[in-house]
Formats: sequence, C-alpha cells, structure tokens
Amino acid sequence: MLRTFATRAMSFPGQAWMKCLMADRLFLAALLCILLCYTPGTHAQDSEWFQVRQGDHYQTRFFLNGDAPAENRPALRALLEKYLSIHEAMQNPRLNEGEWQRLMQKTPQEISDLLATEGYFKTNTAITRPAPDTADFHLTLPPRTKINKVTLTLTGEIQQAAHRDLLEKAQKHWALPVDSVFTQPAWSAAKRDLLAVFLQAEFPNARITRSQALVNPQTQAVLINIAVDSGPAIRFGQVRIHGLKHYQEALIRPLNTLKTGEPYRQSELLVLQNSLMSSGKFNQVDVVANTKTPNADRSADVDVTVSETEQKSMRIGVGASTNTGARIVFNYTDRNLFDHGLLWDSAIRLEQRLQAATSNITFLTDEKGYRDSIQNSVTRTDLEGQVTTAFQNGVRRYWGNAATLEQYIGANLLYEFLSVDGEQSQFNKATTLAYGLSMRHLDNALAPTKGWILNTQFQLAPFEHLSDGRFLQSQARLQGFYPLTSSTQWLGRIEVGTVTGARSVPATYLFRAGGDQSVRGYAFQSLGVDNGDGAVVGGRVLLTGSSELVQWLTHSWGAAMFVDFGNAANSWKDYDPALGYGLGVRWRSPIGPVGVDIAYGEATREYRLHFNLGVNF
Repeated sequence: MLRTFATRAMSFPGQAWMKCLMADRLFLAALLCILLCYTPGTHAQDSEWFQVRQGDHYQTRFFLNGDAPAENRPALRALLEKYLSIHEAMQNPRLNEGEWQRLMQKTPQEISDLLATEGYFKTNTAITRPAPDTADFHLTLPPRTKINKVTLTLTGEIQQAAHRDLLEKAQKHWALPVDSVFTQPAWSAAKRDLLAVFLQAEFPNARITRSQALVNPQTQAVLINIAVDSGPAIRFGQVRIHGLKHYQEALIRPLNTLKTGEPYRQSELLVLQNSLMSSGKFNQVDVVANTKTPNADRSADVDVTVSETEQKSMRIGVGASTNTGARIVFNYTDRNLFDHGLLWDSAIRLEQRLQAATSNITFLTDEKGYRDSIQNSVTRTDLEGQVTTAFQNGVRRYWGNAATLEQYIGANLLYEFLSVDGEQSQFNKATTLAYGLSMRHLDNALAPTKGWILNTQFQLAPFEHLSDGRFLQSQARLQGFYPLTSSTQWLGRIEVGTVTGARSVPATYLFRAGGDQSVRGYAFQSLGVDNGDGAVVGGRVLLTGSSELVQWLTHSWGAAMFVDFGNAANSWKDYDPALGYGLGVRWRSPIGPVGVDIAYGEATREYRLHFNLGVNF
C-alpha cells in the first residue's frame, strides 16, 4: 500500500505531491495514536474493585468491568483474596522477580476457575503492570449462568404406590429449578438435600446414579440431568443391647423407642439414643442400624452399645446467686437403688436465705412410656420478714417427650410452719392433686434464638378434711425468642397465676415476684402483699412480664437492654405492677447462656446486680 502511494506521487506536480505526502503522514499518525490508545483505553473504563498488599514489596489490584450485582461482589472478592496462589506467595519475604512473573501469568486461569464456581464461566482477565511490584488484573465477567432445563429421574421401590407421598416430596425438594442461578455450592447442596430425603426416610441405601451439569458456553445455560436409585425400603428389625454390666436387660428394654417392623427413620435412632441417655445411667450410647446388610425380609437390626455411668457418686458444689446468696451443695446419687435400676438423687443445699434437703427417686420408663417418681423435701426460706419451713411428700407420673411436649399428674402432701416478723409459728397443711403441661419449640435447647416455651400447672386441694380448705392454684408461663436480624435478638416472657377457694392457703401456694427470672431491679420474691408490719407475704394473683433486646457483638458476647414489670397481690383490683429496667451483658458459654444485669427498680429507686445462668424452663 505504501509503495502504491509513492508511485502515484512521482507523476504529480510538485505542490500536489507535497500535499498528498502530508495527508498520508497525518493519516498514519492518527492510526498510530489510535493503536497506542486502544488497549489502555479499555482498562481506563474499569473501576478499581479492591487491592491486596501483603508484606512490603508486592501488591495486586483488581478492576471489574461486568454486570456482577453489588450484593454478589463481596463473595467474589472473598474467593479471590483467599484462594489465589499469588496472594499466598506474597506472604513469603523471599519472593523474587522470576516467581512473581510466573504467578502473574498463572492468575487469570485461577480467577476463571474460582469464579466459575459462582456461576461466571470463562471470565476474561487482562494483566497490566504499572510498576514492577504491582500487578493489575482487569476482569470482564460474562453473564451469570442460569439453569435452562432440569431432568430428574427417580427409580427403585419409591415408584411403588405405597411411597407416593415421599416420591412427590423428593420431586418438589429439588432446590435448583429452571431460571435459578447455577453455582458449585448450590449444585452440591441440592444433590445433598435431595439424597437426604431418601436417607432420612425408609431408603437409607439410596444413591445418586447420574449427576450431570452441562454448560453451554455460547448461551451460558445449564442443562441438569440427575438420577437417584432409592434402593429397597427398609424396616426396623431387632434391637440388640451391648455393654450392660450392672443392669438387667429387662430393666432397660422399656427405654427402647423402636418398634420391630416399623419403617426405618434416621430420626428414630436419635430418639432411642436420647431415651437411653436421659435415664442418667449411661455416659455414652452408640446406635447403629445395619442398613447395608439387611435381613432377608429387608429389616435392619439395630445394635446399641452403652457405657455405664458410675453407679454411685458424691459431689460438692459452691456458688452464689443474687436471689438467695452464697451456697454450698452436697449431692449424693445412686443410679441402681436396690439393684432395680431406680435413680435416687439426694441433696443438701445451704444458702443464705434458703436451706433445703431433697430426695427424688425416679423409676425407669415402663412399657407404656410412663416415668414415675417419688419426691420428698424439707425447705426453709427467710425472705422479707417471713420464715417458712415446708415438709413435702409427693408422687408424679410423667409421659411424653421432654424436648417437645411433656405432661404429668401427681399428688402432694404439705405440712408448713409459717412465722412472720418473729411471731409464733402458724401451722398449715394441704393435700393436692396436680396436672402440668410443658411445650417447647426451640431451634436450640441450650441457647435458643428462635421459638417458644409454655409451662402450665394446676394444683387442686379437693379434700377439706386433709387440708385447711379447698383451693385451686393455676399458673402459666410463656417465653418467646425471635431473631430480629442476624445479630439482634428479642426475648419476651409473661407469667400469670391465680389462687381461688379457701381463705386460708399455705404460703407455699401463694405468689411472690422479684428477682432474676421475675422482675429485675428488686430482691428475690420481695414483691407481694405488705402485711402492714413491714413484712411481705404471698398474694393470690400474679402477673409479671419482660421484654428484652440482645445485640450480639461477637459470636459469644452481646449487650442487652430490658424492661420488666409485675407484682403479686390479693386480688386483681389491688394489683399494682412494679417496673424495673436496665442493661446487661450476655455470654454464650459452653454450658448455656450467662447473663449479668444492672437493673433499676422504679418503686425502690435502687440499682441491683442480677446474675443468671441458662434458660429457665
């Protein structure tokens, strides 16, 4: 082309030839300028995303030119910061120029591989080097890959009519429908969750026989083809118990919650394990179902291996609480009383404002699921000018699951000696029948963040000749937990109680308020009925409540603010709630939530320190 221009110029007159030559040179200069500016100009449109500098010598900078949503950029950045080889090498003070060059050339492919796991296939990365110790990576993201078609094939016994509900559940459970974004973590989770539908039901041998995700590089569309073979339906076989040393198997058998011939459920194995552990007789329980080698009738025998807890133990504990002061506790436990598997738990508790001796004998769960107990106690309390000594003997029968719904019925005989302001003791007695119900729906039993707990109980004294009068005590307590955000939690509580019937009711069955789990800002059970001589006695009605916000600053530590209200009175018309509010610190300890609060009692105009461990059930 240049030669053609020169040949033609020789035949032109001098002035025309000069004009043509100048135009030619201007054209070439303009073309050179465009070529020089083209590549940098492309990167100039990129916006700096983030940079990484580790050590004193080298740094990387990343520029983004694409349609990555703003909410997705933090995840992409975390991948590149954590997993690129060049960033790991930058921590080495001996990194040299040759290795730096090699890592720079390797990085675009690593970027492409990493971002493909988030649905960005074939990311283009250009490298520039504005300084010897700086590498700039300019990323152009393709459209994010989406699912265009899903083929889900389920074979095996799940196709039988008896398993239609499970088949429909599995089909609906697929988590990556058409038009959803395809990422590697979502793909893995979807397969895992689909298989779990089978494994947790009566198909523990289910397996994925085909797993394909085909990406079209031109359209960025994904075709999914997945197949699952359910295998045979398994039922529970015989339960074999191993490791018993001190207990007869006949005593432990009623704790077995599995029924031979019932469909296999993975969750039922955990129920059996919890049933044995909650008996208090074992420190370890392993439950294994032989689903890989079922019997000819497709039943799987279950092997239970137990490790027994020490038969007899004695413990001494010391501590303190803001409710009843410093304490020392002596505890003796016999887990095989009279060699009949009975659990005897006895304790002597010495505190500043409460002293008690208790004995509780618990029978093993019988074939019908009932758990019986015999309870005896002597308790002395000295609170707000009232000294109460109570002797109680009772029996109870529990049934149900303590983690969800549990009920009990019982009978109790009470003898009570009551002294107010040092006056001569008053003797009270009552024989009561009781019914209680406890319901729980929690995401975590030790440290709940969402759910609720409901406890109710009714105690009736129906026999006038066995009591000082007929009366009915009714009480209910509701607690709620709700996460407002990922780090902010609301806790609420309301408690109500009434006593109806005879004029003379033992103080044990009357109500008081105040303290850690009642109305903070007031002393333990200091709210009630003023008898006119400065002492506080129990009332016939009770209403307390609480609202609390907890802001978790780290995974384990949080700050709280709260408002409590409540009181006890002889009637609702005399009810006058006391208000308490304050601030606190929360700690998620290994043994449950711990709280320390500073609360101001509006009625007393005093500040009080409160300490609380665990969730009060």
